[in-house]
Amino acid sequence: MFKSAIFLVIGALALSSCASKVHRGVVAMKIDETTAHVGLKSNVVAVGDHVELYGNKCTKNKIETGQGCTKYSKGHGVVSSILNEDYSVIKFDDGVKFQEGDFVEKHAH
Repeated sequence: MFKSAIFLVIGALALSSCASKVHRGVVAMKIDETTAHVGLKSNVVAVGDHVELYGNKCTKNKIETGQGCTKYSKGHGVVSSILNEDYSVIKFDDGVKFQEGDFVEKHAH
């Protein structure tokens, strides 16, 4: 019985270590029309990593309930440099419209 419990715990730990985690960051500062400083830590991204840019579309009549916002994709970008431990520079594709407060998620490929 004790050995079964140990194998069960080890199996659960092994499976949980394989769980994927989405790495997100917020656009902190717009540098120009295609480049931004984003709060993505240096231990989760590297130069060349791909990210997807998202915005939130919220309807006024549901803001009080917290159920009126929808996440939508705004475009694609690539990590062009790591500024420091907390911030990275993202270069977005031409034509992608973004603003401070938008957020990015690292692609999981």
